[in-house]
Amino acid sequence: MKRIQPYPVAVALSFIFLIFYFICVTIHLLLVDTSWEMFRWLEMILVWFTWLTPLSFLLGIIEVIIGGFYVAYTLVPLYNYYDKYFSTTRGDETMKPLRFKPVAFTITSFGIITYILCIVFNLIFPQWGMYRLWEIFLPGFSWISWGSFFIGLIGLVGYGIYIAAIFVPVYNYFGKGKYPEFK
Repeated sequence: MKRIQPYPVAVALSFIFLIFYFICVTIHLLLVDTSWEMFRWLEMILVWFTWLTPLSFLLGIIEVIIGGFYVAYTLVPLYNYYDKYFSTTRGDETMKPLRFKPVAFTITSFGIITYILCIVFNLIFPQWGMYRLWEIFLPGFSWISWGSFFIGLIGLVGYGIYIAAIFVPVYNYFGKGKYPEFK
């Protein structure tokens, strides 16, 4: 079974996140009247990004790159583990279509690990609270009670299943096509 390597995924994700970061910053700078609120997401996600001093901008770049590596080095090993765990064949080196269970477990595990790390981080450093982001993504979540914490976990399981249910069939559909390889 062919395993996915995390480093190329990490570099690609960091590059994609950096492009998104630069687009957000550029659009905010161009729209002087601040009618575009996307930069608020950056303030919630990037802990040391406080808008827009040179140091904050550089720290934002570092956080975006670290985020790409965090996502890749969490998701890829989880996917490789679940893919091996749910595999019905052994030793096959050909690339298979994605399967629903490993992708759903991977995304759900990633979400739960990130959620727990953020909760612990917010308890240790309340001044950099990222809980506002969870309140947006997880209906019923509020800072913090045991009931709210478990509502967040249930929401993340739902998101993991939802994303896998959408992503896997679309990926497999387009993965069947004969496209020219770029080398």
